[in-house]
Amino acid sequence: MQPLKVALIDDDPVFRKFVTALLRRMPEVELVDVWESSEAMLADPRFQEVELLLVDLELPGVGGLELISHLNQIEDPPSCVVLTVSHAAEDVFKAIRNGASGYLIKSGDLQTFQESLKQVIQEGVGLSPKIARLLVEQFRQITRARGGPASRGGISSLTARELEVLKGLAKFGSAKDVGRELGLSHETVRVHMKKTYQKLHVNTKAEALALLDKYGK
Repeated sequence: MQPLKVALIDDDPVFRKFVTALLRRMPEVELVDVWESSEAMLADPRFQEVELLLVDLELPGVGGLELISHLNQIEDPPSCVVLTVSHAAEDVFKAIRNGASGYLIKSGDLQTFQESLKQVIQEGVGLSPKIARLLVEQFRQITRARGGPASRGGISSLTARELEVLKGLAKFGSAKDVGRELGLSHETVRVHMKKTYQKLHVNTKAEALALLDKYGK
């Protein structure tokens, strides 16, 4: 299995060194490069190799949100996951609207951050627990206002393979095990999962599986 090509943009040298060390200890990761600004990354042709980009929200010059929005307009963009100290709902929703696949809080405890980072590497999407709770509550408020979840159409819009992958997650639990069972590469499973989350308008595996349980029978 080919390692996932990951890169990092962060202007904090201490945090940059910390995350770099974590990534280099992960056998499933190939660290493409580490940059301190969006401009430095865009000037480096190696950024086109990146499959997963970890990007600080507050960057000098071109900020994280602007960069994510720009990258999502190019052909075959990398998955972008925000790294930030902000847990403000406004920043979370702006990041998701701009195309972020995940949102990790820097200020969380070490073990929680490491577990969230590992989830991102394995599944291509991920949220810090505090952000996941915030989004779930927002989701519940919206669905209550609408009189209940209107996601039956979302499930029916999935391709046969996307539905198979989602059912595999319900059975086996991890993208790695689903790929092994279905004979798919880890990256292919990640792509299917990302598209499934977009179609279902969810941001976590738990939300997607809840909709599968409700509407996927």
